Amino acid sequence: MSMHYLFLGPDIALRDAKLEQLKANLFPTADSQQMDFEKLDGHKLSSEDLKVALTSAPALSIRRLVLISRAEKLSKENLTTIEKFLSDAPENPVLFLEAASWELKSDARKSIRARLQVIGAPEKEGRNVFDMMDAVCSGNTVDALGLLKDLLAQGEEAEKLIGAMVWAWSHKMRGRTSAERYKKGLLVLQEADYNLKRSRFPVREQALEIAIVKLSAMLKV
Repeated sequence: MSMHYLFLGPDIALRDAKLEQLKANLFPTADSQQMDFEKLDGHKLSSEDLKVALTSAPALSIRRLVLISRAEKLSKENLTTIEKFLSDAPENPVLFLEAASWELKSDARKSIRARLQVIGAPEKEGRNVFDMMDAVCSGNTVDALGLLKDLLAQGEEAEKLIGAMVWAWSHKMRGRTSAERYKKGLLVLQEADYNLKRSRFPVREQALEIAIVKLSAMLKV
């Protein structure tokens, strides 16, 4: 089994549990974790920074751990670099890719996926919370609200939905809108989470509806 990983989906608790397990296995001390754990953002990641991360020697541990978030946004050049790195069957560093999805639309993507241990639940059939957030990010308020209603009727928990909404906003909008608008969106979702947990409305799910309306309206401006 591969010692390198591809994490798919929005289950943050599962991702964090796996990362903590890896850190416990790789790093004997807090100092070693600080020195030998590196986190990169796959969006606009420079090829030079990636190559340095994949070739640097550990400082205080046997192996380094390199986490690449938003790996679905990696450039073709970086995908080629990762494919070559994995084909050499290296033990160092341990590579952990985190992605919203991993489309097999190129030979490099297929090759990389085949060499990684995939973690995360498979995507559900039919429309889901990510389709809802696609509608939100497109300013399609009516479609987003309709899909929210359907998801709640199917038994989706509001708490899990708000967590997935935050995750989707971070992956879809960071770097695609202004920093001010991106931060404002996070504050809208934070407020929704606060209102949901404290049942601020007669119907708790209204907190999600209000967040959808606010986000959609903000992106239409």
